[in-house]
Parts: sequence; structure tokens; C-alpha cells
Amino acid sequence: MRQEKLIPLIEYARLTDTPESTLRLQIRAGRLKAIRLGRYWYVPVENEIPTPNRHAKVYTLFTHAGGAGKTSLARDLGFELASLGHRVLLIDADPQANLTAWLGLDPGEIEDKATLLFVVEGKGLPEPQAAVLERVALDLVPANMNLALAEVTVPTKTLGMMLLRTALHESGVLEQYDFVLVDSPPSLGSIAAMAALAGDGLIVPVETSAKGIQALRAVVEVSRDYLKTLKALRFVPQTRSQFIVLLVPTKYDPRTLQDRKVKQLLEKAESLGPWAKALSCRPGPYKEAIDRALPVQAVGDGRLREEIRALSETFLHLTQEDLA
Repeated sequence: MRQEKLIPLIEYARLTDTPESTLRLQIRAGRLKAIRLGRYWYVPVENEIPTPNRHAKVYTLFTHAGGAGKTSLARDLGFELASLGHRVLLIDADPQANLTAWLGLDPGEIEDKATLLFVVEGKGLPEPQAAVLERVALDLVPANMNLALAEVTVPTKTLGMMLLRTALHESGVLEQYDFVLVDSPPSLGSIAAMAALAGDGLIVPVETSAKGIQALRAVVEVSRDYLKTLKALRFVPQTRSQFIVLLVPTKYDPRTLQDRKVKQLLEKAESLGPWAKALSCRPGPYKEAIDRALPVQAVGDGRLREEIRALSETFLHLTQEDLA
């Protein structure tokens, strides 16, 4: 007797290359068997569904504000996507190398040739390293402190800000993955620009505080400059209106009036881009995740797992559509 596997509807849509709206119509008409668990639909399948051969989409986790949750967001979203069966590559573009350390690697033992310094030197993308978290496999291009040298080297190169974008396309790595997530440094320097311009758009964590609002203003402005650059080089359609793909409120504490007010203010700024549901301020589980080199889903409670699951569903829904 074959055992059925439940696949989230949004994942089933990706695997079958069928719009989610079409699948929902098929469910209502009784033409597609599906099970509803809570707010979400799942499709039971007996056999593996072949994944369409697609070109990976590249997104950069970006904000110049430190402590907004950018690196943990890269780790947890990457893990969630990989746990759903997506082929995921994480790229640590931050000389602080927190993503590298949080995935269980020692940045002090990472050779320069394994980092993006290899890209800056014009030698192509280094071979990604395998990482396994809670029996979920994903790959990583790690970082070390010497990556900081790229901050002064990139501007000296012809089209230096395009080095990572070029390396990703020339390496053939985009045919090996479904998603590439780049963790940029918390700055507006040349490494951050190289990381941002490598992708199809920005994922921006926004702390629900006055500091978060101030940081968002600067990110919006610089994202417009990045989009102008990519349009000038014909890397994106001239009709593309914004470069921010998803805004993620972080460190939200609903018990405080200040956080509630800031969250409401942020959600009214719909013109800046799509907003995900807020991620809670839970210092304990996030610290434990860092200490144990695990995603927060592995150490947090059901509430945190639900938040990350909802984030991934929002992300997948947005990335199903062609960027315009």
C-alpha cells in the first residue's frame, strides 16, 4: 500500500506549473483532491512530481540597519524552502560571516578562495559547500573576515558592482537551484551593492521601531537607484516599477503600544511593496538557534514555526509570478 504525501497547495502549483487560482477552482469543482488543515490546503500525492526545469531566482536580504534580523531571516527562510523540497543556495556576502557561523561552519577555517573574494578576483563563483540542518540539505557559499577586503577592491573593477551577478550567470549554478538567497552586509557600501545588484529583487527586514522606519526610508531610496542601474544595463525590463520584492516586519512585540503603532504605520505603506506578516520578538528561541547552529523552527514553539511557514507561503506566492 502506497503512502500518500501531503504537499502544500502553493508548492503543488509550483511543481505542476499550474496557477494556484486554477487549482483552487479545481478543488471547488471536485476535480482535484485536496485536504484543508487550518487555513491551508494540501494535495495528497503518491508519487514524486517532477520539478519543471527552471532558472533559479536570486533574492538579496538587504538593509543597512544592523540587528533587524536579516541574517536569521536568510537562514530560516532558506531552511523552510529547502524543507519543502526546493533546491536552495545561501550566499554569505557579509564579512561578519554570521550566516556561515549560524549554519555550523567556523569562519576562521574558511579559506578566501571559498568566499566571494574569489568572485571579486575574477575567478568565478566558488564551489558551494553542503550544509545539513535537521536532515534538510541546502548549500552555502560561506564568508570570512577577509571578505571585508572586497569593500575597497570592488570599486576598482570595471563594472565591479556586477561581479556577483556575472559570476552567478556564468557559473551555471542558476540551473542547479530553485532559489539563491544572498545575505548582504548591514551597510550601503560596495559589497552590499554588489549583493543587491546580483539578484531579481530585495527582501527587506524592517524592525517595528522608530529605527526601523528610518532605515526603511534609506533602503527605499537606494533600491530605486539599484533598479535604475539594472534598467540602464538592460538586465531588467524597463517597465519594472520597484526592486523591493518583500518587506518583512521583524522583532514585533504586540504587547507594546509603540510596536503596534509602528506595525500599523508600516502596513499602510503599501506602495513600497508587498508586506509579509510580522515576525515576533522572541529573543530566547533566536539566541538558542544561534548557539545550536539551527534554524529557529527547530528550537522555537508552534507560533514561531507558523510565522516562518506563513512567510514562506507569502514568498512563494509572490515569486510564482513574473517580476514586472
